[in-house]
Amino acid sequence: MKKRMGLAVLAALCLTLTATALDVAETEVAAVQASAIEFINYEGPHEVVETAEAIRGIGRTLGAAIARGLTRSGDVGRYSVIHAVDASVKTGFDADIIIIGEGARVDHIKNLRRIVAGYLESAYGYSAKDADTLSVFITIYNAVYRGKLDYFSSKYKPVVLAELPAAHAGLSVRWDEWAGRSRIVIPLTSRAGAGVLGSIDTTSITDKPTIESLKDESPTAGVEERRDVVDLKERGQEEEKAAIDAEKARIAREEAAIAAEKARVDAEKATTGTTAGTAGATAGTAGTSAGAGTAGAAGEPAGSTAAATGADGTDAEAKGADQEASIAVSEKAREEEAAIAARESQVEADKAALAAREEASAAKDTEIAADRAAIAADQKDTIKEEVTTAADKEANAVPLFELVDPNLPFSRLVLVDLKTGEILRKSTLNTIKASTALDTGDAFVAVAGQVTGAGGAIRLVRITKADYANVVQGKDDVFTDTMLWKIGSSIYAVVKKDAGWAIGRFDPATLELKASSAPVTRWTSVTQSGGRLVVQGPSGGFLILEAEALTTASEIKR
Repeated sequence: MKKRMGLAVLAALCLTLTATALDVAETEVAAVQASAIEFINYEGPHEVVETAEAIRGIGRTLGAAIARGLTRSGDVGRYSVIHAVDASVKTGFDADIIIIGEGARVDHIKNLRRIVAGYLESAYGYSAKDADTLSVFITIYNAVYRGKLDYFSSKYKPVVLAELPAAHAGLSVRWDEWAGRSRIVIPLTSRAGAGVLGSIDTTSITDKPTIESLKDESPTAGVEERRDVVDLKERGQEEEKAAIDAEKARIAREEAAIAAEKARVDAEKATTGTTAGTAGATAGTAGTSAGAGTAGAAGEPAGSTAAATGADGTDAEAKGADQEASIAVSEKAREEEAAIAARESQVEADKAALAAREEASAAKDTEIAADRAAIAADQKDTIKEEVTTAADKEANAVPLFELVDPNLPFSRLVLVDLKTGEILRKSTLNTIKASTALDTGDAFVAVAGQVTGAGGAIRLVRITKADYANVVQGKDDVFTDTMLWKIGSSIYAVVKKDAGWAIGRFDPATLELKASSAPVTRWTSVTQSGGRLVVQGPSGGFLILEAEALTTASEIKR
């Protein structure tokens, strides 16, 4: 992203290059696009440095719990997750919400992305590469929509909104507003599950404001990251199209099964009706025969009343049995027909859902094609700009220290074209005390760092002028307000020693501590005299030190 600075600010920030000390809804979307997203990380020495794998493991642990079926997991005081899903609501996204607790120590966007990537790996089975790609877009997306409840309300289900306080929704761009104040929202599709490439809704996290912010963050317009996410989208499409084909085949089989079941029921109804009619006719004939003129066993005349009554009773019983059989057959037929109707209704609903999936799949194909075209155009523009203007810009550039926050003493080194105000290069290190910086020829040596709850430390740093990226960090704690003195081929600073402070002599290339003195006041100055150094002790007296060994040659008590 091209950044410009006012001439007055430039003048105030210019370095004095000497060998001594040298002195950052449509309306809603438009507003989002106008605000560039730039993550402010803690860039400086750390007291304790965790491995990348250990940091990734935080996310993996959270994701494994969700994969086991839990809806909440983790330590709410540090890192936790909520699986906010409501299948009964059909409109809006479900989401996973990663909560950064008050005791969290993450202070760099790279490490936060490692946590998100680890989560995606274990919760949904994404490969490490795909998880890394998604984590970039998810963090930028959450920064773009930070605190915008109108946006979240329009896109997510109530079960998600219930877990998003306005002050914590999304991700702050400042590392010191993460712990206890940020919740990362990961949009889920209706198909989300272990091993499903389409678990995360990639359309949302690659919308226009998010892509524009990625382009601002990246010197190459985010081309590599955008290519990777498009590749993921395409593989997700292959998976979805195969699932659509499988669903079509399943529906066709169900329709065939329903047709066969209807034919069977209709055939049974026809057969049962014919059988019932035949049984009724047979019962009537039997009744007539029983009433014919034959003599009874007791010598009663043929056709007597007793004989007739017996015949009428048999006829009634036969008719009753036929009626009961007919009722049972009718009830069974109604139940079977109702079951068939329910299956037909479900098939129609499934076909409607399938049509919606096919429509969404077609829209995704269009989205991917547009993504590819935009990436190609941006890549061409980036290459053209790099080739035609790099040399001219470098010729007019001046190294400056830019305050990350005008009210705090922490700076980063930037290379600025004074004609245009454009920043051509900048150090990731952003906790430099500009007033301490020394020009050593091919590099700057300065005090950097900040003691924080995330484990920061204050130490010497060396930043090369060639690219601003090669940074050497010392291993010894120094006084936060120490000056730096370049004497001979060494650099001197007030360094922590046991419970107090001392003068330390450092190698300017490696920042290795070569020697340290007897205790001094941390506010001491260093004066050269006769090849020795004069400093002030904790009680106020002056110590005269050998310049190399820093042993005490003599003491002037006060």
